[in-house]
Amino acid sequence: MKVKYGKQTNIESIVDQKIDIFLFANNIEKRKLCSLKKILSNNNTIQKTISIYYPNSDIEHIENVENVIIDNHNEVIDLLEKELSKITKEEIVLFIDYSCMTKSWYYSIILYLSNRSLPFKNIKTFFSYTPSIYSEPMSPKHNTDIQPLPGKYRIPDNKPKALIVCLGYEQNKAQGIIDQLDPKLTYIFFTDPALDPRFVETIKSNNKNILERDKNIITYPFDNLLYLERELTSLYYLLKDEYNIIIAPLGPKPFTFVAMMMSIIYDEIDIWRVGSGFDINKYEREPFEPSKFIVNEIIFENSNIK
Repeated sequence: MKVKYGKQTNIESIVDQKIDIFLFANNIEKRKLCSLKKILSNNNTIQKTISIYYPNSDIEHIENVENVIIDNHNEVIDLLEKELSKITKEEIVLFIDYSCMTKSWYYSIILYLSNRSLPFKNIKTFFSYTPSIYSEPMSPKHNTDIQPLPGKYRIPDNKPKALIVCLGYEQNKAQGIIDQLDPKLTYIFFTDPALDPRFVETIKSNNKNILERDKNIITYPFDNLLYLERELTSLYYLLKDEYNIIIAPLGPKPFTFVAMMMSIIYDEIDIWRVGSGFDINKYEREPFEPSKFIVNEIIFENSNIK
């Protein structure tokens, strides 16, 4: 399957859709059901709703939702293989709420849909994110996992590295990957404006050393993914001939989503992560009231089926 087109859309415009699979992550975050409730309230129908979660997670059992334990990203692919094999239509609709998913989970979904030869003419996929209200960042965990996201890794040639980092509001993560990769060029992204100005203030405070040192700093509006895509695309064309391009999305998940989509369109882009293994900070992540949504509609097309 290949990406035919994509666009940012409004969740209010998703009405009267027959959604074959609705997939979301089930954990302690209080925003996890916002997209599901909104889609059902918009006169859409869902054939099957699946929640995925890590073993030993404190999950909520929800009526008409199948809960599936996921140990690693390969099991996300196995789940998709199993569920999509049951569908015999030429055109299907998926809704992926990645608000509470780990990066490897929704990257695996994107790579699966873009790389596999599936027996569908079109797959209309909605990728949805529910922003949370501001909460104070916890003390940062030690960085033990600085490496490419699983699923795609291009063997680098002898070009120098250009690193694009999107800052999060926890300390030390951005500096950790900059130190490890030692790039020739570094570009720093962060959201400004954000939905709550306290996010911007904390990002600046917790990354003060980086922002004072690096000159290649780009800000973008939190909920304008078209603007973000244009900025990243411009950087790609500027850098691709002379550098190996690595994007480290440490900040908001919508930035991560855009970076992931670019990595399947432009093969030269690698996506890296900075993590602490299973020793992670756990946030309850409460949604805004009323809930806000950032939704992208992506059409995957099978060019072998006319």
